[in-house]
Formats: sequence, C-alpha cells, structure tokens
Amino acid sequence: KFGSMPQILVWLGYLELFGFLAIINMQEGKTDRKPGDFGLRGFYPQDAKGQYDMQVKELRNGRLAMLAFSGIATVGVLTQEKWPFFDAVVNAVPAERKASSASSFCGNVARSRASTMARQAATSKSMPFLPKPQNLGGLVGGEAEFDPLGFSDTFDVKWLREAELKHGRVCMLATIGFAAEQYVQFPGCPETPDALQAIYTAPVNLTGLLLFAAGYIESSSYNGKLTMLDMFEGEGAKRAPGDLNFGKRFLPTDKAEADVLATKELSNGRLAMLAFSGMVHHNLVVKGPLFPLFPEGWEGPQGSWDLDSTAGALNSGRLGL
Repeated sequence: KFGSMPQILVWLGYLELFGFLAIINMQEGKTDRKPGDFGLRGFYPQDAKGQYDMQVKELRNGRLAMLAFSGIATVGVLTQEKWPFFDAVVNAVPAERKASSASSFCGNVARSRASTMARQAATSKSMPFLPKPQNLGGLVGGEAEFDPLGFSDTFDVKWLREAELKHGRVCMLATIGFAAEQYVQFPGCPETPDALQAIYTAPVNLTGLLLFAAGYIESSSYNGKLTMLDMFEGEGAKRAPGDLNFGKRFLPTDKAEADVLATKELSNGRLAMLAFSGMVHHNLVVKGPLFPLFPEGWEGPQGSWDLDSTAGALNSGRLGL
C-alpha cells in the first residue's frame, strides 16, 4: 500500500538517531561541535572567511528552502495536481537588482576567530561529531573509535567484544548456509528453496539436536559463566574476548600478524552480520528464495511489510483505516 516508503523512513530514522546523539553530546559538553556540523569537509573552505561565508549561504538557502517547500506542498494540496500544478506557462521576469551581501531578514551571524575546523582532541575518528569512546583502548579494531551509542561506557567492553565476535562467527556460517540451503540439504531434510521456511520444514528431532548442541557449546565454553558480571572473573580474566582455545594452532606466532588476522575476522564478522540481515530482508520482501535476486514477475516491494500482525493489518488496510 505504501510502496518503499517504510524502508525510506527506516533509513531516515537512522540518520535522525545519529543527529540526536550528536546534539545530546554537544549539549553535555562532551564535544566542541558546532550546531549542524557533522564533520563533512569535502567542499569546506580552509580559511576562516570562506567558512563563514559558506555558513551564511547555507543558513539563508535553508530558510528559503523551508519557505519554498511549504509553498510547493500547499499548492499541491490546494490544486490536487502534480507539478507544474497549473496548465499555464508563466514567464518569469528576471530581476536586474543584485541581492545585497547582507540581509536583515536572515540576520547576521557572529564571526568567530576560531575555525570550525578545530576539533576537540577527544572526538571519535570514525564519527567526528561524537566524543571518543574511552574504553576501547587495547582492543583489536578499537582504533576506529566507533561506539556511537556509548555501550562501552555502560557495559563491560570485553563482554561486548565477546558478543560481537560470537555473532559475527555465527553469521559468517549463517550466510553460507542461507545461500546453500537453496541447492544443498542435509540428509533427511526436505528441499526448501526459501531458507526462511527451513525452520518449519526441518524434522523436529534434527531441530532439537541443533538446539541442544548450541546450548551445550554455549554453556560449556564458559564453565556456566554467561553474564557480563561473571564471564571475565576468576580464570576468565586471563582470557581474551573471543578466545575459546579452538584452532589456536593455526594462528601466527607473531603478535602483529595475529592482530591482523583478528582484525580480518572482526571485519568479516561485521560484514556477515549485515549480509545475513540483508538476506533475511530480501526473502521477506520478495516472499521467495534468495536467488534470483529479482524473481520473474516481481513488481516491487508493495505489500512486503504486510505481515500477520497489527502493523501488517494497518499497512494493508485490512482494518479499514
């Protein structure tokens, strides 16, 4: 019913979330970020005067755009027509007057001697409009300083890294299994092209065996210590996050090479988590198998969010709204 609008709103929500975090950290004094500054410097002038002039232009154009968009939306509602709204050609008369260099309507922005290029030393490298995470030091991959939600300030960072590595490893296996399910099956399992349906078609005894094996590995790997309060206490304090004493003979003896390999595992695990999420979403949208990516006769994502739920009923109009 709404086409791709739900997906668009989700991505806009992500952008709004990061913007909200930037504002909160700025107001709390954790960064010296200026309003509207998200660290994008591609076309930003280097000199203070050029920066000031560009800020004034952006402010004025933004105010003009808000008025213009309000007018466009109002005309569209009143005429119930698409652009150009009217079946008439209006010839605009060019104005010969040049706009003044300053405008009392737009106001005057106070100059600052300090360049907006200046950055507080404790800002994140990956997200320069947020403060630098203080508890990622010493971890492989921590040099990116990426923790926009501040989890490492609240939870044990070793426990967080353990969870990240575990989910990454599982998703690396899951991406292979998700793609292979369409072509290869275990003995005794029926052919199920849509991997999302395999949980329903797999024999109950095999599903139970899989859950038992996963639970046993989960509990025995940490001697029953699973929470962030006790996983790295006692003997566990000597263990590096993700080190389950499995396959260590294949690791390089040189620490630098071992760190490179650990970084590759971490990066591939993060990519696999995103990839697996995309695979699942793909099958939900097309309501079919992973391949081909665009099934024959597929007309788009309309109705892909029409799940058997209250939200799905609202989306499809089944409730008459």
